[in-house]
Amino acid sequence: MRRVLSLALAVVLSLSLVVTAQAASVLLSQGKTTTASSAENDATTASAATDGNTGTRWASQFSDPQWIQVDLGAAARIDGITLSWEAAYASAFRVQTSATGTQWSDIYATTTGAGGTQTLAVSGDGRYVRVLGTARGTGWGYSLWEFQVFGEFTSAPPAGTPISEFKQVTASSWEGGNAPAAALDGRSTTRWSSQFTDDQWIRVDLGGPATVNQVKLVWEGAYAKGYRIETSADGTNWTPVHTTTNGTGGTETLIVNGTGRYIRMLGTARATGYGYSLWEFQVFGNVDTTTTKPPLLSPPTKAPTNTGRFALTAPADNAMITDTRRPQLSWSAAPGATRYQVWLNVSREDYDFAAAGNLLDLYTKVAETTGTSYTPTWDISDRWTYKWYVVASDGSASTIREFSVYVPTLENVADGVPIVNGIRDLSRDGTIQPYEDWRQPVETRVADLLGRMTAEEKAYQMFYNAQAFPRAGWHFGPADAQDLHNTLLASSGTRLGIPFVSAGDTISGYKTSYPTQSALAAAKNYPLDYKLGDMQRREQLEVGTRGVLGPLAEVGTKVLYPRIQEGNGENAEVAAAQVRALVAGLQGGPELNPSSVLATVKHWPGEGAGGEALIVYDEVTIKYHMVPFRAALEAGAVNIMPGYAGSSLLDPGGPGAGDSAKILAYLRQNLGFTGLITTDWLPSGSWIGAANAGSDVMGGADPGAAGFSIPSFVAGVPAARIDDAVRRVLRLKFQLGLFENPYGDPVNGPYRFHTPAYTALANQAARESMTVLKNNGALPLRLNAGDNIVVAGPRATDSNACCVWTSFFHQEYGSLNILDAIKARASRAGVNVYQDTGPAPKLAVVAVGESSYTHGTNWVKEQPYLPPDQLAVIQNFQRQGIPVVVALVLPRPYVITEWHDLAASIVVTYRGGEEMGPALASLLFGDYTARGRLPWQLPRALGDVLRPGGSDVPADATEHWDLPYDLGATTAQRNEIRARISAGQQPPSTYGNPLYPYGAGL
Repeated sequence: MRRVLSLALAVVLSLSLVVTAQAASVLLSQGKTTTASSAENDATTASAATDGNTGTRWASQFSDPQWIQVDLGAAARIDGITLSWEAAYASAFRVQTSATGTQWSDIYATTTGAGGTQTLAVSGDGRYVRVLGTARGTGWGYSLWEFQVFGEFTSAPPAGTPISEFKQVTASSWEGGNAPAAALDGRSTTRWSSQFTDDQWIRVDLGGPATVNQVKLVWEGAYAKGYRIETSADGTNWTPVHTTTNGTGGTETLIVNGTGRYIRMLGTARATGYGYSLWEFQVFGNVDTTTTKPPLLSPPTKAPTNTGRFALTAPADNAMITDTRRPQLSWSAAPGATRYQVWLNVSREDYDFAAAGNLLDLYTKVAETTGTSYTPTWDISDRWTYKWYVVASDGSASTIREFSVYVPTLENVADGVPIVNGIRDLSRDGTIQPYEDWRQPVETRVADLLGRMTAEEKAYQMFYNAQAFPRAGWHFGPADAQDLHNTLLASSGTRLGIPFVSAGDTISGYKTSYPTQSALAAAKNYPLDYKLGDMQRREQLEVGTRGVLGPLAEVGTKVLYPRIQEGNGENAEVAAAQVRALVAGLQGGPELNPSSVLATVKHWPGEGAGGEALIVYDEVTIKYHMVPFRAALEAGAVNIMPGYAGSSLLDPGGPGAGDSAKILAYLRQNLGFTGLITTDWLPSGSWIGAANAGSDVMGGADPGAAGFSIPSFVAGVPAARIDDAVRRVLRLKFQLGLFENPYGDPVNGPYRFHTPAYTALANQAARESMTVLKNNGALPLRLNAGDNIVVAGPRATDSNACCVWTSFFHQEYGSLNILDAIKARASRAGVNVYQDTGPAPKLAVVAVGESSYTHGTNWVKEQPYLPPDQLAVIQNFQRQGIPVVVALVLPRPYVITEWHDLAASIVVTYRGGEEMGPALASLLFGDYTARGRLPWQLPRALGDVLRPGGSDVPADATEHWDLPYDLGATTAQRNEIRARISAGQQPPSTYGNPLYPYGAGL
């Protein structure tokens, strides 16, 4: 330990609001940027030696000299080095430090290295530390399992992004609406404030073991005169890393050295008569994610064909592990094997979403070991179907086994439910029943609970409106966070305490609105689609809403279908990849689990081939429209919503899909679907018929509807059919972990909405979808400072045009409409922007298209072109000789031939989410190059779609509603498309004679 600063220096530092504390030597290198002279292969890169995982390693090429170097991020005093060598060790090497990474000083050298684990006492200073190997101990290269540097920082590391930002937080109290999370949201206008007593604290869970080197406190007027900064590994036992009785308020930046997963500010003496109030509580350092994230030592890979050569021994096949997140995996020795690879189907975000196959059957190498057992070095997350196998050094593979992991931490909510032996006593009878015991298998819990329910309690599980009927199984959201929480509390007070699932039509984001699926289909960035789904999952989990009525698995082949905007464009393979990615993102992996949001894939059996009136595909073209639904099941979807449309193929002359036994039977029998079927919003007179047809949940159905009663439903639906449906409902709820954790965090959760990282994802999605159909040199804008431009058109200031009715523009979070976004970007170039008209404009940006809608269109759907008033805006500027850049909000295919030649450039924004405006502005000014490609054909004339004077009925259609790429196609071309589909092939997109073909874009 170093001596405390002199009094004089302490005074100077306090005047500048910087306070320094010292601590003992700590691990500085873990997770830091690490480089090396070479790597043997992609699995043995330099970062593997500083990741804290003793199952991963760096290995160099087989030559001398070689080095590995770590950037600690700031100047530090170095007093210890630990080298954990693999068999390929260094017989001669030097340990060196550097302030710049170029000039090196030796702090240790040897020519008699023996390998193994070497712990070296050293003394040196520097930001960079490296091991320079000069003589190998074997014929191989140099290989380190771990390279650890110990010491303490002597200067403040670069601030960067706080490791505390948007993390889970609690506090001893809060006052008014000033929640604890307000101090972690990076916003200077929100704050946490405590009650007006001592002691008070605010505590942050950093999400994993962390090395903390700096804390920044931004106090409101009510500050702490006396306080401690403390760290803890377990949230119970605390170690002070800074203590003061002379807090100055304002902004205090503290240089500290500490480790732990938790950090807190404990106020012991208030400086005012109020409580403690922080605009921001920022913690800097590094979090070790190796304890929470699995090592990904391979791409996601299918199992080898030669499995079964030797046996796995533990865990038992289909074991349910409830006592540890790090179960030991063991296996029988394979004759002659010297090493083993452990492969596990961990969840990941970089699957090949365009490839067919069940995501659960893709494995990742997570370890290499010489023994016949392996204990994970990270916490395996809760999931029901982990599959694993082992590959021996001779290439032989073991059998494949399955296990599940469920180790919940019960939510601490004052809902009146007692905790008995770590289990929620939902029935409040003092005895833990099998359905309450999370250590029991899901099917055991389902059977037990079903046997305890009355007929009416069962029926309620098939209905919505938990707001009014606490026994209802479902809640139609989204709702205000506190309102939802109150409704959840009411459901916990029912006789059996069965929680509900809140689900809403938030199909393009929960709070952070991203582009519609048709826009995403223009980008074809499936890993990004996964991240968008995952972002939505995280936002919904914050407040306990556990379902979404999406995504759509529809292929949009009918131009006049109003909801084509919500689908996936015209290409079935693109639709499949997109749906796989979104389902996996929403569910947080390849199956439903306790961290999932329940995806509801719709609209079965594919309304894109006809719309909500009638699906017109036949025995050939149905194959095309089934592709994305099959992909959804491969991604783990377990809830499907039938649409309103009937099918001329599956149930000729029959009802809509939700109450058609034949259409639902096709889903069960031909696709092998065993999950939940949730109807679309049907009238009360259809509910009994829909249940008898095979639907399990009545979408949006209100048990209090006029003329309806639950007893009448029970009387009209056989008990066995109700049991069948409710068994599926309960199974999903147990798989979601709702009985252990039904709630979100209504106080702090909303502060974790719409983070900068989420905005960046939405912006990226908008940028990548933007499609330039035409450019006669107007783009990028070549303007000088002082030049003028005009932004006009009805969509320029229409904030709703970015989004469908279930997702929103968020001005309160900084969203900008098209006009304001162009103004903001233009100001950086010194360009003046005027609305509608202005002096001597160099060009006009005209924003046209439809405003927000979903089920209908803004104007008559049989007129898919700009109305006269919007056309006139384009014509007016063109007549004045002012070049026109058309920003086209294109939710569905339009006929644009009438004005196409009037525009110098055409940029399609689709419905680009709340970042549509900034993304468009960046494109116009050349900040990025457009990459989006048109997801449908655009008709050359309305005659490509309808007969003259025709309406939206099959008899008047000139396109074939069930065929892709057929606008203006000949009979022979349509026959070729059908032949391709019949053969299971993706048809080329070059058929027909559209104005713009599928995939167009500059």
